[in-house]
Amino acid sequence: MRSALFYNPRLLIERLAEISLDARRKRRLRATPAAHFHGALLDSLELLELIPRPPTVIFDVGANIGTWTTLARSVYPNAEIIAFEPLDWHCEEFSKLNRGLSRVKLYQIALGQEPGQFQMHVPTQSDSASLLPMAQACTTVFNLKFDKNIDVQVARLDDYVEEKKIPKPDLIKLDVQGFEHEVVSGGPKVLDHASAVIVEASFKEFYVGQRRFDELIAILAGAGFYLHAFGARTALAKPLDQCDVLLLRAT
Repeated sequence: MRSALFYNPRLLIERLAEISLDARRKRRLRATPAAHFHGALLDSLELLELIPRPPTVIFDVGANIGTWTTLARSVYPNAEIIAFEPLDWHCEEFSKLNRGLSRVKLYQIALGQEPGQFQMHVPTQSDSASLLPMAQACTTVFNLKFDKNIDVQVARLDDYVEEKKIPKPDLIKLDVQGFEHEVVSGGPKVLDHASAVIVEASFKEFYVGQRRFDELIAILAGAGFYLHAFGARTALAKPLDQCDVLLLRAT
């Protein structure tokens, strides 16, 4: 622990709260597939635990290397998890990480409003790859730099679920780097079946044309969801960049 914390009571209290949160998370996940996770990899834990009824089918849209799928399996061991991820090397890592987990299926596909082949803009940290070009905020806030473009196949969620005969979800997780509106627009039937959505929302335009927090929440409200909770590490009384949020279907 940094010695400077002892001269700043507020920072000390914040640091002790972080340590307490990490300890609670480790206890909760003991003897689960996510037991070795720490820090930001666990930031959806509390939101998953707040879902009123255990989901039987979960969609992980923008699965990256599969850490969120592992966490969801740890919280809901009986759920079927369907993951969607377009990049080859992410899919390879996903398969390695989740090898041996039952009822987990990965589809190598991107989801959007229009089907076809499109370029994914991949920065130096490929977990921030997007079908939208990076805006200046990606560099100023996260120090991301463009690396390459990769051609990926994009499908509409409703069409793909019907074509592949995939069961519809109770819970949808969306982490698609600014492309959330396009995914939702391509999947109204699938979204209508869900009772909960966990989404990474941005308060700045990190990608050109993305919908920011207020717009995205309004879009999901129009689909019948209300904002229920913010992720545990959401900053208070500070400007926000991004945060995870849980939305539940209005009844």
